[in-house]
Amino acid sequence: MRLTSLIITALLAPLGGLAAPLAADSIVTLEARQGNCPPKPKPCVRIVPDPTPQEYKARFEQFAEAFIYKKNITRAFEFITQDYINHNPMAQNGFDSAWGILCGIWNNQNLTPLRTLYQHPMGRVNYRSGFGTIIDRFRWEGGCIAEHWDSGEKWPTNTTADPAL
Repeated sequence: MRLTSLIITALLAPLGGLAAPLAADSIVTLEARQGNCPPKPKPCVRIVPDPTPQEYKARFEQFAEAFIYKKNITRAFEFITQDYINHNPMAQNGFDSAWGILCGIWNNQNLTPLRTLYQHPMGRVNYRSGFGTIIDRFRWEGGCIAEHWDSGEKWPTNTTADPAL
C-alpha cells in the first residue's frame, strides 16, 4: 500500500505545478519550461508623428499575415507594445506576459484563418483553432498594438469601407 502511495505521489507531483497560478516574474520560467520558444523580438515602439490611417492598415495587414497566416509569432509580436493591455481575464497585461503565454504553443496550433478587418483604429482577426472559433480585436496606437480583446468578441455587422481609409 505504501509503495502504491509513493508511486502515485511521484507520478502526480509534477502536475501540481500546472495548477499553480503564475506570477508576472515567472514568465521566464514558463518560457524555459516550454523550451520551444522562437527568438523573442523587441516590443513595438510607438511612432511619432502618428501614422496615417492607411499606414495603420498596412501595419495591421503585416501583423495579420504573420499572426494567423504564417504563424510567425516573432514577427507578429514586433507590432505589440511593452505596455500592451490585455482584456482577457485569464491573462495579465504586458508584452512579456502575452509572449510567455503564446511563444511556446503558437507555431504548433492548427489555425484556419477566416477573415481580417481593419476599421481605424481597430483591427480584427478571425480564425479557427483547437480552442474553437476566435475573434481577436486589437486597438492600434502610434503604429503599434496597444490593447487586445478576445473574450466574447463578435464580428462587426457594419463592415463597409472605413471613411478614414
